[in-house]
Amino acid sequence: MLDSRKLAIIAFADIAGYSAMMQADEEHALAVLDRFRQILEEEMRLHEGDIVQYYGDGCLLSFDSAFAGLRASSALQLQCIQHKIPVRVGIHLGDVVFKNNSAFGDGVNIASRIESLGIPGTVLVSKIIRDQVKNKAEFSLTSVGYYHFKNIAEPMEVFAVSNPGFTVPRPEQMQGKLEGPPAPQPAPADQHEWERFQMLEILDALQEQKCVLILGNYAFSKPAADADSPEQELFLPELLMREQHKWVEKHPADSPSDFYTSAQALIDQAGGQRMFMELTRIRKSDLGQKQLDRFKKISEIPFDLILSTYPFDLVHDVFEANQIHHQYGFYNYQQDSTPLEPFSEAYPLIYNLFGSERHKESMVLSLDRLYQFIFGILGVHQLPKLIQDKVQQASHLVFLGFSFDDWHMKLLLRVLKVHEKEISYAHPPGPHGIDRQNRKFFESNFKVTFLDKRIDEFVSGLHGLCAESRFLRKGLTVAFTSEYDQLQLMTEQHRLEEVLEQLDELIIQDGKQGGLLKELGAYQQEFHQIKEWENYNVLSKQELEKKLRSLKNKLALFIDRVAESIPA
Repeated sequence: MLDSRKLAIIAFADIAGYSAMMQADEEHALAVLDRFRQILEEEMRLHEGDIVQYYGDGCLLSFDSAFAGLRASSALQLQCIQHKIPVRVGIHLGDVVFKNNSAFGDGVNIASRIESLGIPGTVLVSKIIRDQVKNKAEFSLTSVGYYHFKNIAEPMEVFAVSNPGFTVPRPEQMQGKLEGPPAPQPAPADQHEWERFQMLEILDALQEQKCVLILGNYAFSKPAADADSPEQELFLPELLMREQHKWVEKHPADSPSDFYTSAQALIDQAGGQRMFMELTRIRKSDLGQKQLDRFKKISEIPFDLILSTYPFDLVHDVFEANQIHHQYGFYNYQQDSTPLEPFSEAYPLIYNLFGSERHKESMVLSLDRLYQFIFGILGVHQLPKLIQDKVQQASHLVFLGFSFDDWHMKLLLRVLKVHEKEISYAHPPGPHGIDRQNRKFFESNFKVTFLDKRIDEFVSGLHGLCAESRFLRKGLTVAFTSEYDQLQLMTEQHRLEEVLEQLDELIIQDGKQGGLLKELGAYQQEFHQIKEWENYNVLSKQELEKKLRSLKNKLALFIDRVAESIPA
């Protein structure tokens, strides 16, 4: 390599614990080192990287771009994981002097310090590398905190590759060339900037359609009837507790010791479920301006999937009122899931995890039903595959309105495989936040980042960022000139089942278009065939999407022909 000075992508890679490996079995250690170098040289050849220098069990690498460096380092790590070689990698972009087949400078020093934080199976990068590749769908990167490296003036944020197969180290596992103890979060003076950064992370995931919203009971509230201010509100858990108190006062002899069991006694008595539902249902007409604004903004933030644990139709009703075209479904722990249409930013899905008032027996209102829900969702009655795939592919999950102190939250997060996610966000719903020990548990075991914002502050903040980026979803504002314009829009939104039903009614009412009716029958049969393939996993997701796109295009042309034959 010629002598030069330039801004370069530098990567360090070494075998963790190599000295101990040599002491235990020198022959084995040398064989591992030889295999590591073979893999390294092959991957650098494939990805056009330069091996600047070997250092015992490690090496210094150089690349022309952050993308090339991260791709090569990730491929190297995956090969080492497959061959059970305990390698760690660190990458940085900085000023580097190349001289006499070696490299010097701040870029090299920082890359070395980042690499020293790693554990086997990790690829760690600086924020400047993360910023250059954050729009590349190929990589998932998770912040693992801020670190003050030796001889580096300011703390630096470090990110870990969190694609399947890679290890994301916990803060307590990261011991490297540090000036002092690690600081996973910035100082309080920087808290506002840190929180804005986290919100921008959510916005990025939304724009990449890799973000799912999950609503808990604290997302649902109504104005407090006896409040001094219209700002005061009664959240659903508080409403539940109040009604339980009332029941205990009326039935002291029958009241078990804890309130949750008291609620079950209320539900299980004759007519109790109906009464309990009436007491805890929050209708759209019950909402004050504060709650209406909250849900209007949620409807405009372009989540393509919203999961809810509230077994009533409130979110669906608000979307309807705001003229947001959407699909609505619910889980029933007693039977197989109803097939769903593909959902998207333009045609989102609202899905009630805890059942729906439309099917009373599906509603998870008691402890016994919660057990049945968990057994069902983990067993024979799993969530629809479209939802499973979306949650699995999402890089970010946003939990709004959950009490993480509830015992069943650990089970719910496990059901949703949150521990496999790059990162999840939540806000402490109550005035005192989450119990400190529980908070640490969820941060360590489920990689949940808690944003200390109230729910409306969080929703307004994310809504504002979407507005700045011109990325809000708006309700229907176009005045349609005919029924056929409406059908074409529904077709664009992949609401094919509704389109087929309306076309069937329209042609039958006309009574004169036997040829069109026959052609429509063929499209109906094609649609049901696709749904059957989907239900039995006969085709891959890509093949299903291809067939649905083909049918959508056929229907768009067919609607034009129907419009010519049957004037609106």
